[in-house]
Amino acid sequence: MVILGLDSSCSCTGWAFSKDGKILDAGFIDTHKCESTKSKAFLVISQLESNQLIKKVSLINLEAALSGFSGGFTSQQVIITLARHNAVFAYIIEEYFKIKVNLLSVNTMRKQLFGKCRIKGVKSKDFVKMELERLMPEIINFAVKNKRGNWDIKNGDMYDAIVSSLFIDK
Repeated sequence: MVILGLDSSCSCTGWAFSKDGKILDAGFIDTHKCESTKSKAFLVISQLESNQLIKKVSLINLEAALSGFSGGFTSQQVIITLARHNAVFAYIIEEYFKIKVNLLSVNTMRKQLFGKCRIKGVKSKDFVKMELERLMPEIINFAVKNKRGNWDIKNGDMYDAIVSSLFIDK
């Protein structure tokens, strides 16, 4: 069973295909120039359709929007915007592909994969990068470098999508 993991925000969508705990392909789609969630969803759909693995997907796991504040860095308005975006995005993806979309808590997925969801004092994206690269060193082969030759920050969305694709609902 091929699982498509997605992490969609208002400016970028990370994606990853996995089968039997192995990552088959992963990347991210920059959606910041799209004006609506609908146009973002259809840009993601068009990019995913160009990947042969999409035809083998039987389940889609989408990281749900935050439900609370993370150490004072996230405003209520951002949480509301992300929740609305994820709801519309999930609906469009499910209707288009006719595949069940699971909206899943990031904490639940991380606990299953890493045995914990965070480390005190470590930023969320840094935690995921550290833990994924420890568990699967080959994961760095999917990472993209930016124009300056540094690790592109959007890889963080791809890494979150990888966590989503590796989640198995038991």
